[in-house]
Amino acid sequence: MRVVFVHGWGYGPDIWQSVIRLLGPDISCDLVDLGFSGTERIPAGHYDIAVGHSMGCQWLLSQTDIIWEKSVLINGFSRFSACDDFPEGMHPRVIDRMLRKLPKAPVDVLRSFHQLCDPGGRTDYHAIETPDLSKLIWGLNFLREQDQRLNFTEESSYILADKDDQVVTEAMTVKLFKSNSQWTEGKGHLLPLTDPVACHSVIKRAITDL
Repeated sequence: MRVVFVHGWGYGPDIWQSVIRLLGPDISCDLVDLGFSGTERIPAGHYDIAVGHSMGCQWLLSQTDIIWEKSVLINGFSRFSACDDFPEGMHPRVIDRMLRKLPKAPVDVLRSFHQLCDPGGRTDYHAIETPDLSKLIWGLNFLREQDQRLNFTEESSYILADKDDQVVTEAMTVKLFKSNSQWTEGKGHLLPLTDPVACHSVIKRAITDL
């Protein structure tokens, strides 16, 4: 059983540690690193399950070298920025503000984003100490421009979202994903850290359904 995991913008593959521990040694886990800390690792091939968090979900949907049988999208989306037929998304001016500030103060931008992801300070996640500016800029532009709604396959996907997520709101999730959604409440945008048990549960459900 092979499972590939992809983290979101401003984070790294270590966000999955608690979830992987719960899955146990019988599951072969492969970690994508999108390079925001300067170290990039992009595997390729076939996986039984593909698991994404936040931007990692959208990134997975954009790939052609990674294929899977089932996908699990956690705090995820197929489109992030608002547009005419998706007003529920994040307004592009918010991303543009981050893009303007990022070259001057990348650590401050990351800190503000992490506070939005975890407003109650429930996690002890250590922020990236030496962020890769070019990768962070690439990631924000990806979030602003990418639209992967046509690549999302509802029948083989499992959605885990939180009703109090301030980054990917309930309205965004409901608009993008019509069914097969599982909800938590009060856990925010970092479910791999704040509720690894719920993440483990939905991944196991996808494995069982193979």
